Amino acid sequence: MSEEAIEQVAQSEPTVLETPAETAQGGSGNDFLQMVPEELREHPSLSPIKDVENLARSYVNAQRLIGADKIPVPVNPTDEDLDNIYNRLGRPESVDGYEIAVDGNIVTEDVAKSYADIAHKLRLTPDQANGIMDYYRSMASQASEMTTEAETQQRSQTEMALRKEWGDDFDARIEDAGKIAQQFGGGELLEMKLADGTKVGNHPDFIKAFAKIAEFRQSVTSEDTVSDAPSSSMMTRQSAQQEIDAIMNDKSHAYWDRKNVIGRQAAIERVQDLMGVLHGTG
Repeated sequence: MSEEAIEQVAQSEPTVLETPAETAQGGSGNDFLQMVPEELREHPSLSPIKDVENLARSYVNAQRLIGADKIPVPVNPTDEDLDNIYNRLGRPESVDGYEIAVDGNIVTEDVAKSYADIAHKLRLTPDQANGIMDYYRSMASQASEMTTEAETQQRSQTEMALRKEWGDDFDARIEDAGKIAQQFGGGELLEMKLADGTKVGNHPDFIKAFAKIAEFRQSVTSEDTVSDAPSSSMMTRQSAQQEIDAIMNDKSHAYWDRKNVIGRQAAIERVQDLMGVLHGTG
């Protein structure tokens, strides 16, 4: 290199080199702010931005948010604010927006209507409301199955104990006990549950009590069988037909339950008496 060239290099301004850290922070001095109007330079929203690239990215993200459907959430929302929020999230405008399936067993029309009212007050979406109801159906169904299993086991144990105690007199005494229970208590009494959940009609002590009453009545009246004619003597044919129809149409009635020993026997006897009234033979 000639002396003239060396002198020119020596007299030129020194080159300023930025460190990688300074480059990452947008360079020394954030020069891009010099292109921003002076009244905006000190705005807090610009303080995190270190270079033009970051500024561009922030602008693009802001545009995406502007195009989104946003739900404002007040600091201290009122009931009206919450209604607006959950309506935007999918809560129906009225209770009619819920479609609660009715099965006539666990969920009746009244239960579905009442549940829809509560779901709307709690601001649930239809999916949330149906999800909770499905869980309730599952739990109620399991509880019902457990109850049915327990009642079946109780009836079986009661029948075994009474057959062992009464021997060949079992059928006759069950029939007499059923007549007494039906005459003086009716089917509702047999369906009543004790503190341990056992139905009266399945409890051995109650069955034996009814049987003893029947035995005592026979000894006093000298009748061979227990008659419950007085219970039907004042009944009209129309009321007899209505009760028969109710029993025939109710598949949960003791009349249809072959495992309910005393209850079914009492129900059969009752239907026979009603048929007698209906046909003029009772």
